[in-house]
Amino acid sequence: MHRSTSTTRRACALGTTVALIGLTTGLGVFTSTAAFAVEGDAPTPVVASADPTQPAAPTDAATAQPTDTATTPAPTDAATAPTDTDTATPAPTGEPTAPTTTAPAKTVAPAGGSATTKAAPSAVAATVTIVGDAKVGTTLRYDSTGIGNPSSAVWTVDGATVAEGSSYLVPKEIVGKTITLTVTGATPDQTATATTKAVTEDVAFADETTADAPLTLSLTAGQDLSRSFAVTAGSGDVTYSVGYTDPSYADPDDPEMTPEYFLPDGVTLDPTTGLLSGTPTSASSYDFTIVATNGTSTATEYVVVEVAPAEAVGVLAYATDTSFEEFFDSIDDEGNPRLDHPVTSWIITPDGEIITLTQPADWNDEPTVTLGGNPTVKQGGSLWIDGAPVDQFGNPTVQPDEDGNTPAPTVTSDVASDQIAFDEDEFSTRVTFPHASTHHLTVAQSGLSVSFPVTVVPTAATVGTTPTVVTPTTGQLAFTGTDATGALPWALGFVAAGAGLLGAGVLRRRRAQR
Repeated sequence: MHRSTSTTRRACALGTTVALIGLTTGLGVFTSTAAFAVEGDAPTPVVASADPTQPAAPTDAATAQPTDTATTPAPTDAATAPTDTDTATPAPTGEPTAPTTTAPAKTVAPAGGSATTKAAPSAVAATVTIVGDAKVGTTLRYDSTGIGNPSSAVWTVDGATVAEGSSYLVPKEIVGKTITLTVTGATPDQTATATTKAVTEDVAFADETTADAPLTLSLTAGQDLSRSFAVTAGSGDVTYSVGYTDPSYADPDDPEMTPEYFLPDGVTLDPTTGLLSGTPTSASSYDFTIVATNGTSTATEYVVVEVAPAEAVGVLAYATDTSFEEFFDSIDDEGNPRLDHPVTSWIITPDGEIITLTQPADWNDEPTVTLGGNPTVKQGGSLWIDGAPVDQFGNPTVQPDEDGNTPAPTVTSDVASDQIAFDEDEFSTRVTFPHASTHHLTVAQSGLSVSFPVTVVPTAATVGTTPTVVTPTTGQLAFTGTDATGALPWALGFVAAGAGLLGAGVLRRRRAQR
C-alpha cells in the first residue's frame, strides 16, 4: 500500500474535521470555512460510505480516545449512531453530511479528556402553609411552593368540603374543630395539605362600652342588684374579674386599694358566671370594669353603678365644740389639722340615739367611738350644729348644690337665752349657751326633725365629764327595728359618706378650700 501524499493527508484531515463538527453540534449545517490540520501526524482518515446518502464512517482509530492535544470534544454514542429517521438529505455537491440530532444533555470535556453529562435540576417539593389564626371571623389564606398552575384549593372540616378557593372565612359553627387545606397543582405529585389548630373564638360582651361611655346601672340603696355579665361570644373556659377603670387607681402602698374596693358595699362578682349581685346600702357612684378572658383573648366592660338614697326617714344631726375650729388654721404636711388635745363630737341618729366620737391629738389615729353620752359644753361656750335628712342607711337625701353645700337645716332651742346664728363662712349654725343647764336643741329640715339634750356645765366644771343626761345604749331603733348597737356602723356609714365626723360644717369648709 502506498503512503498518502500530503495532498491526500490534507483532504483526509479536512473530512475528519468536518465530520466531527457536524456530529458534536448536531446541526448538520456547516460554515463555509474549514480549518486544515497541520502537516505532520494526522488522524486516521474517515472512510466514505459506498452509499452516498449515508455519512462517512470513522475507522477504529477515529473512534479511539483523542490525544491530549485534541481540541475538539469526542462525539457521544448517540451522535455516532443516528437512526434512519434522523438521516440528513445529502448536500447537492455530493459531499456527505452529518445527521441532525438533539442531545439530551450538554456534554462537557473535562481536563482528563472524558466526556460527562450535566444532570437536570430536581423538582421542588410541594408544600402549603395556612396564613392566619384559626379564629371565628378571621379570613384564612395560604402560601405554597412547588405547585404550578393551574391549581385548586379545597378547605375541609371533619372530611367535608366547606369551601374552595384561595381563602376561607372561619364561621362560628366550627369552634373547637380543625380545618384542613388541600392544594393540588397541574400534576398529581404537586399536592400538599396543611391543618390548623382547633378553631377558637374571642370573648366579647353584649354591650360595647368605653371609659367615656360606660354601661350605667341605677338603683336605690337597699335594692337588690343582679346583673349577668356573661360573654355572648368566646370559646373555652371563661373567667371574670373586677378591674380598674384607670390603672392609676392602683396604689402599691395600699394593699386594700384592690379593684374590688371600687364595687358598691355588699356587691360581689362571681368569677365563674360573671354575675354581679348584692344589696348596696351606701348611696354613691361606683365605677369599675369587668374583665372576661378565655386564655387567648380578653374583653373589658366599663360599668358605673349609681346608688341613690332611699326615702328619708329622719334627720341625722351632729354637734362639735367650736374650739375645734382654731385647729384648721394649723395644717400639717398631709393636710390634717395639728391638734394639741383630743376633740369630741357627737352624732345624733334620727331616733335620738347619740354616738360619741373622740379624735386623738394625732389625726392619723382612729377616733374612739362610744355608744351613749350627749353633747357637753362649758357655760358661755358654743357648739357647731348641723344635720340633714337621711334614709334608713344614713345616706343624706338632700343633694348638695354645685358648690358642694347642702341646704342648712333650721336649729331651735328650748332655752330662750341661747344665741343661734347661721355662719355663712363656716356654712353651719353656731349655738352659744349663756346659762348652765340642760338645753334641748331641735334640728329640722324637709318636714323631718330630731331633738337631743345639750349639757351646759358651769365654767368651773370640766366639759364632757359629767353629762346630765345619759342616753341608753340598748333598745330598739324606731325607724330601723334593729338593736341600738346596730346604730354604730349605720352612723359611721353616714360619716363615711362625708356627713358628720367632727362637724359637717367644718368639713365642708375644709373641702371647699382644697
